[in-house]
Amino acid sequence: MPRKKKKAEETQQQQQQRPVSLETLKYFWDTMTNYFPELRINLCLFNYKAEGDKRPLVKHDVRENVPVAQAYDAVLELLDDYHKGEDILWKPDPSLTETSMLWVDDFRLDNELGLKPLFYIQTSPDKHQAFFKLTKAVPVEEAAELQKTLARLVGDKSAGGYVQPRRMAGLANGKYEDDPLVLMLKGEEGNGIIDPDQLKLIAQDNLKPVGARAGGVAENNVAENVAQETQGQDQEPKAKPGGRYIKPVVPVNYKPVLIKERSAYIKRRPDGTIDDSATDMAWATAIARLTYEAGWDDAAIVLTIYEELGNESPELERRKKTPKHARQYLYMTAWKALRRVKEDTDPRIAF
Repeated sequence: MPRKKKKAEETQQQQQQRPVSLETLKYFWDTMTNYFPELRINLCLFNYKAEGDKRPLVKHDVRENVPVAQAYDAVLELLDDYHKGEDILWKPDPSLTETSMLWVDDFRLDNELGLKPLFYIQTSPDKHQAFFKLTKAVPVEEAAELQKTLARLVGDKSAGGYVQPRRMAGLANGKYEDDPLVLMLKGEEGNGIIDPDQLKLIAQDNLKPVGARAGGVAENNVAENVAQETQGQDQEPKAKPGGRYIKPVVPVNYKPVLIKERSAYIKRRPDGTIDDSATDMAWATAIARLTYEAGWDDAAIVLTIYEELGNESPELERRKKTPKHARQYLYMTAWKALRRVKEDTDPRIAF
């Protein structure tokens, strides 16, 4: 056994005044290494139990520019300080140029968007910090803006700073008198992967809700500004039994596509009641598949699904509590539907 790891375990045995789980700590940093190999971190010490008025007492950057694969060993070197009452926190090193990691403090597990993280840590009985992975690495400045968007949507918007100190699983949270151990929970396979363009689209948040014929949320100013005829089409296509033609809600030269109505995709819960969200997703996926195969671009597909769902999904504002959450739900459903289609059609496509 390496000497410093043996010393850390001996320290743990000799000084039991603070809880620690080296197994959880290592699992946390192994997981971080697996998902975010480009990451480099700094370690800081926070003493929440120091005497005096100025608490916590902070020692910034006691370890700097540590490759994430070496983070576990770097933390072990600070366990003596930890057992003396200083919490070990970490943050991305400011010199990092690109990253695929997003982090959310006070993540709401029951958020209106239905977002589920890659993994998350429980920092106290009712507080969580969640981790998400972008489908591609982006400049840190862009990641910082995306993280602020994510924090505003599903977490603490005041804690969206990209390089602010944060906790790790396996060590105690000294902010609380009883030193609760920070736990780690892994998300389900496929959760927590976010396309940066999807987040940008939500961040724009410039589509206005209007009353729709099914009591939902619709976007009126996009559709109203679109030409009534698709270029190159002399006549409006005739509707066929069991369906109707839809056009893109953006001014592009794509042929109309024949779709079935939402009622053809009804999904039910085990008790027989209609599951409106599952029905929305099934219908959105069907529209995404038809329009994708017809050669429509991503923006045309997503905005058209947004419009159709806004018009047809029943009692959307009541189900999603507020117009803002309803709009976000429509965006997320449209993007998820398109992603499903792309993955099914060609698994090589990175979405």
